[in-house]
Amino acid sequence: MDVGDSPLLKFAADLRSLRDKAGGYSYRQLGARAHYSATTLSDAAGGRKLPSLAVTLAYVRACDGDVGEWEDRWHQVAAEVLPPPAPNPAEGHPPYAGLAPYGTEDAEWFFGRDRILEDLEARIADRRFVAVFGASGAGKSSLLRAGLVPRLPGPTVLTTPGELDVLPDKLDLGQDLIIVDQFEEVFTLCPDPDRRAEFVDALLTARCRVVLGVRADFYGHCAQYPKLVDALTDGQLLLGPMGPEELRQVIMQPAVKASCTVETALVSRLIADATGQAGVLPLMSHALLETWRRRRGTTLTLAGYEAAGGIQHAIAQTAERTFTSLEKHQRALARQVFLRLTALGDGTEDTKRRLPRAELDADVDVDVVLDRLAHARLLTLDRDTVEIAHEALIRSWPRLRNWLATDRDGLRTMRQLAEAATTWDSLGRDPDTLYRGTRLDTAVEWTQRDCVSPSAMEREFLADSLAARDRERRLAHRHTRRLRQLVALLMVLLILAVGAVVLAIGAQKQAAWERNLSAARYAVNEAENVRDDNPNLANQMLIAAYRLSGADDLRDRVLSAHAATSLDMVSLSVLPSGPALSPDGTQLPIGRVRDIADDRVNKRLGGILTPRNTVTSFVVTPSERAYATTAESPDARIWDVTNVRKPVVAHTFTGPVTRVAFAPNGGRLLVTVEGASELKLWDTTNPYEPVLLGVLTGHPRWIADIAFSPDGKVLATIDNQSTVRLWSLENPAKPRYTGELDDGEDVSTVALHSDGRTIAVAGAKGSIRLWDLSDRKAPVRLATVEGHSDKVRALGFSADGKALASAGMDDTVRMWDLADQRRPVQRARISGPTDGVYGIGFGDQRNLVTSNSDGTTRSWEFDVETAIASMCKHVDEPMSRDEWRRNFEGIDYRPPCG
Repeated sequence: MDVGDSPLLKFAADLRSLRDKAGGYSYRQLGARAHYSATTLSDAAGGRKLPSLAVTLAYVRACDGDVGEWEDRWHQVAAEVLPPPAPNPAEGHPPYAGLAPYGTEDAEWFFGRDRILEDLEARIADRRFVAVFGASGAGKSSLLRAGLVPRLPGPTVLTTPGELDVLPDKLDLGQDLIIVDQFEEVFTLCPDPDRRAEFVDALLTARCRVVLGVRADFYGHCAQYPKLVDALTDGQLLLGPMGPEELRQVIMQPAVKASCTVETALVSRLIADATGQAGVLPLMSHALLETWRRRRGTTLTLAGYEAAGGIQHAIAQTAERTFTSLEKHQRALARQVFLRLTALGDGTEDTKRRLPRAELDADVDVDVVLDRLAHARLLTLDRDTVEIAHEALIRSWPRLRNWLATDRDGLRTMRQLAEAATTWDSLGRDPDTLYRGTRLDTAVEWTQRDCVSPSAMEREFLADSLAARDRERRLAHRHTRRLRQLVALLMVLLILAVGAVVLAIGAQKQAAWERNLSAARYAVNEAENVRDDNPNLANQMLIAAYRLSGADDLRDRVLSAHAATSLDMVSLSVLPSGPALSPDGTQLPIGRVRDIADDRVNKRLGGILTPRNTVTSFVVTPSERAYATTAESPDARIWDVTNVRKPVVAHTFTGPVTRVAFAPNGGRLLVTVEGASELKLWDTTNPYEPVLLGVLTGHPRWIADIAFSPDGKVLATIDNQSTVRLWSLENPAKPRYTGELDDGEDVSTVALHSDGRTIAVAGAKGSIRLWDLSDRKAPVRLATVEGHSDKVRALGFSADGKALASAGMDDTVRMWDLADQRRPVQRARISGPTDGVYGIGFGDQRNLVTSNSDGTTRSWEFDVETAIASMCKHVDEPMSRDEWRRNFEGIDYRPPCG
């Protein structure tokens, strides 16, 4: 038999192939295994008609085939070859709603939710604000519309955010009760966060009672509004799957009301298929509606249920049969309609959206497609809008799921184009709203793909955009051509007037500069070769090379050489705003350490040096009595280091402290992080008996790091998801959350500017980002600073806020000029050891101090003349003329430390 293109013939041929692969049983042998007659099995593989599902599965089991695969295959073929049930004009009101939710007019057909409704009524009586959460398909809309509204005595308004366009002024708050169904449309249909917040606030401040219906996967979105969270405390009702008895009422009661009966076997099968299934109600309602249409007399049968495809396949079977019945060009239109009716989820499931009828072309074929889909109960048509009957269709129809998964970026382009075209048309086709640049290129490229059909208004919008771009290009080309002609004329005149002089002077200067730079770089290489034997000579050669060329990289080499001679220091103070400084800005007494790993040094200094990765904060009180906190396992401690050689433990914390920090405003306020996400604020005026001022709990994630503002009145926390949160410490007993920054990249360190608006963050990739937090709800990124090649360990602003310091794991310390915060410029870079650095601050405008987790500090001098003077102090013998001639041949002798 020639299989051809018929799905039925292909199905039969594959059944015969399955029998051959199983060993070529005769139909008599196959009948004994399948418990069906040989004739029945032979007809099943004959290709003249589609066998029943039961016969097909028995045939497959007898041949040891994949039952699940063949069941799906049967439903696909059935959707294409089985005719839909003929409508009966006299059949009356269907007892089941199908995909559509039960409305207020369907209250008499709504059963199974009496217990939940009583609970909901009690909550509404006790509270002004109640929300019903449930999965898509759990029956929220039906519960509110057909269940709750008929039970309420007073005036009630039932609406959705989409019907109001998420505009608070459209809310009718003058009734006793307002029900806002499909509340998740606030997030899916409105991209403006301010408008969303105004809509939520209007509901929260309304004097009437409010009931929300919210999809459960948008629970986290609701948590973005603290006042909404407070309002919903003890006011939430979670709508779960129906139990067996509730399902029995949903199945039986509407049929009884319609004078129908339901086979016991069908009831048992439906309860077995639906029990414990979230979101199954629209699937079951649609399967029951299709079974009712296939009823035998007044009896709903199991055979009719299986022919309809059951809970798992009924919607897909109806949708596929309706779609394939359309003409080829109508199928393309239907595809575009379904894609426009679906809102893509961002971290949530895809949802339906209400589509204005004006977004679709006024075309006969479009009207036919909409009519066919609405007749099959797949779409709901209103006077001016179109929408999918239920989101269960999005989940259950494989063809639609495949469309949505194939090109999600293209679908977003389509949605943006539709919104832009609508805006353009509503503003009288204002040319300023047309697409330009990359957006125009992306949209045009999308319209050229297969199976893409933009609407007439979208095509006109793109045509006008392309025409406007062509006009702008012609004008720009004309302007550029004239400008070039003018510039060319001026250049000719300028060249004729001063050309000879400029060439002569320029050539002379260029030659001298190139000679000096070449000599300088040669000397730098030679300096590294002699450094081990004669470091003083090497430093003089570096200094001379820098003064000869003035090159920035040679300046950095001089600063790095000076930093290499610096010793680690044990200090009584390391402040975030100025490590190793007392409160009045003076340098504190220090002990110099050449080898911090040397046990003899530790012993000589009385034990102040601690193991690496233990010191997290130092501070000095106004009385110059110094304290240091450490995060040693298992305890964190406050040390009294009044006598640096004999430190004393002043206080030991008993909790699991992971982070500590002293406020830089005198050292009285201490913050500890306990249990990963709990902050405690302490008054350490008496370090031996710190007083607990306040506790900050409920931090949503683990705290990875903390930092203070220069005045100590603002605390920043970084969680393990790189979100920075800000807390006001005006009253330490009542810390107050003031906003957050989601930088979008890894954040492991943060610094706060003295102006209270600017914040710097950095992390693992080495980039530093500056943000303006003037509007805490809408932070603005000022600049991204690239330089470090590895993780940034610490950041710090200068006191006047005109400079930023950074230390990275790439063993560099850098200073950045912030005269223009949108265009930071690197002043200098010093190479040196940064392992264990946890803090950085300014000693003065050109000097930095880093704090290390082993209890030491290191000074970094960024003023090159100061560094040169310091290096020259240690030079006993200036560079001789012979040494100069060997390294700077042909250049006048100028000893750098003469």
